[in-house]
Amino acid sequence: MTFIAEFAGDVDYLESRKNDDSDCMMTLFLTADQFKNLVICQDKRGNISCFISGINNHTPDGKKQNVKCVRYDIDGESHVLLVACRDIASGERLYCDYNGYENAYPTHHFV
Repeated sequence: MTFIAEFAGDVDYLESRKNDDSDCMMTLFLTADQFKNLVICQDKRGNISCFISGINNHTPDGKKQNVKCVRYDIDGESHVLLVACRDIASGERLYCDYNGYENAYPTHHFV
């Protein structure tokens, strides 16, 4: 659970971004009303977190993931933090499963 980075960017409604061609979005908040779901978009503003590689964790080789996303309430605001989910060796590439628990992001083409 070592902190790596906050997934930073502009917050928008998922509904308004559903046809967006951006490849760097993260779910911030899901509700029962799909029109109120929020995502963080790094197409205009972002940080180092957009360079963490997406990984398909359903490969025959097993899970390569070494970074996971956690959501925290900090001073009444939701934040998505990227943290280590196991020991990471110096120089090792960072891999995150962008599907989280919703499994909506197509990762079948990831290595």
